[in-house]
Amino acid sequence: MSSFTPTQKTLLSDDINIPGIFFQDVEGFLLTDIASYGSKDSWHRICVDAIRVVDVVDDNGILNEDVKARDFILKTRPENQFHVFMINFALCKFREEYQNETEWEECKATSDEERALGYVMQKELQGGFVYHQSARYNNLDEKYQMDG
Repeated sequence: MSSFTPTQKTLLSDDINIPGIFFQDVEGFLLTDIASYGSKDSWHRICVDAIRVVDVVDDNGILNEDVKARDFILKTRPENQFHVFMINFALCKFREEYQNETEWEECKATSDEERALGYVMQKELQGGFVYHQSARYNNLDEKYQMDG
């Protein structure tokens, strides 16, 4: 027997039938909790992996306007390894929504998803990770004269 009310069932049904929404239970912990779960030796690699996830999303023509460290889950793997999952895509836009490459690049430069994650983790881990901006975002900063 279901524990949902008829209204909840309707709302849930509407949400589940929206193209693009995917639900998956990922057991793990938030990237923001890395100091409690991962060894200090693993912090740099894990943060670099999280930034790579941001870059893969970018490579696929997606702008995430709200990248936060709490939007990443780390799933423990054998031998104290971790798999990084990005879990929040609520404020994403697609390349096709922009009129031209200049408009797209300006938005990418302003959002700077890498820095939004990298600097926060650098501050959070107090020397356990040092963020270095990628050439991609460095070029955007120079082109659109963004301040870091």
